[in-house]
Amino acid sequence: MEIDTLIGEQNPQWSDEKYLPVENSWFKRGAYSEVNHWLDKRFIITLTGLRRVGKSTILRQIMSNLILKGKRKECFYFSFEKFQAKRDPEILKRIIQYYFDFVLIKKSYQISEKIYIFLDEVQYIPYWQDVIKFFYDQNENFKFIVTGSNSLFIQKKSLESLAGRIIDIKITPLLFKEYLSLVNPDYKIDIKNDLWISANKNIINGYFEKYLRFGQFPEAIYQKLNNSDTKKYLESIENKITQEDLPKTFTIEHPQILMAIINQIKKQPGQIIEYQNIASQVGLDQRTLANYFGYLEKVFLISLCYNFGKKPIKAPRISKKAYLVSSNFATEAPMPSLVENYIFNYLKIKFPGVYFNKDKEIDFIAVKDEKNYLFEVKYQNEINSSDSKNIKAFLKVNKAVKSFLITKDKFDLKKPIDQIPASLIEFLPIARFSLGLGKNIWNRIDAIEYVKKERESWDKK
Repeated sequence: MEIDTLIGEQNPQWSDEKYLPVENSWFKRGAYSEVNHWLDKRFIITLTGLRRVGKSTILRQIMSNLILKGKRKECFYFSFEKFQAKRDPEILKRIIQYYFDFVLIKKSYQISEKIYIFLDEVQYIPYWQDVIKFFYDQNENFKFIVTGSNSLFIQKKSLESLAGRIIDIKITPLLFKEYLSLVNPDYKIDIKNDLWISANKNIINGYFEKYLRFGQFPEAIYQKLNNSDTKKYLESIENKITQEDLPKTFTIEHPQILMAIINQIKKQPGQIIEYQNIASQVGLDQRTLANYFGYLEKVFLISLCYNFGKKPIKAPRISKKAYLVSSNFATEAPMPSLVENYIFNYLKIKFPGVYFNKDKEIDFIAVKDEKNYLFEVKYQNEINSSDSKNIKAFLKVNKAVKSFLITKDKFDLKKPIDQIPASLIEFLPIARFSLGLGKNIWNRIDAIEYVKKERESWDKK
């Protein structure tokens, strides 16, 4: 198919005044607002993340909003995922130049109005960053919004060419709050009502546990797939990553070992990884093994958590835990492991640094502004004093601003170590401070008094 035909097919808004992308009516994730925030600023916006988490949807929702404002010809969209022509930098340059020459019918320097160029899965084009830089530097009215499913797309060469010009927005799998909004928009968690929480804990955990196994990909929710079909859908995503993305990007001489690594992490996310031990078991040198783990991180399949220490520069060489970017890939893993995986991913969103402590066996130490927050995951029916012994042992020799036990259904902010159900951590108003956002209220006021005042203000409203 000729490029001009393909461009026209992907941009029906130019010829059809009634056209609006169907994604406009779909659920809008939190990242949609974040992209909108940067839309009128000079920066190139990049959306990166795991396959099928909704990057393209957000792209087309932003485009829909502009079309509704009458900016039909000012929007240009092109997806490279199914593009069959030779993938080289000149092709990208020709595509963009075609838009200037035959749609806007202007030279690049003549364009005085803001135009929006949406490039989907642009990592398929080598040296795409040089082409974008070429156009970006020509005219301040050019706004680029691009997506990619490979983190290399925003590293090394990209950063060198586009240093100071990029705002990268990570698109994660669905949060639990977003999942609930999709599957049951009318179900509202009343976090300020202890009696309601107690009466509904089994319902909440029912939603939560299904979310951990099957509810983190928007398309599976939109299509109302059952558990069996969702498993097949997840397998197709994993296969796309392992059989297409990885081999196209990296040299993998031992694919069977790479798959063995993935399958082992899927069995129990959060296992401690020692490269030396694994390398001797599989007959592979440590550097190659470390590269394989790095590749899995760069295609957003796994995320590594390093041991907490005073010398972060040594982190890659010490003990680490391996988690899945989405717990849905581990549908057969024990539920406590899936909860631990979820808490790690959530803390990664809220904190610049998240570690574990092998010595004191602390699940997570989240760090912000050189302050430590401790999280111990205890997803079980009963909580007793021994469940907090690791935190207490750590605090004897280290400082922490606040400590938390992440439980199954125990909710108690009256104890020195707060107990918070895993399913409620996204909904807790106090999390705005205890999860590292805003000012550190724990140094100024007792948490219980703060919650009490918050509830009083809610009641007045």
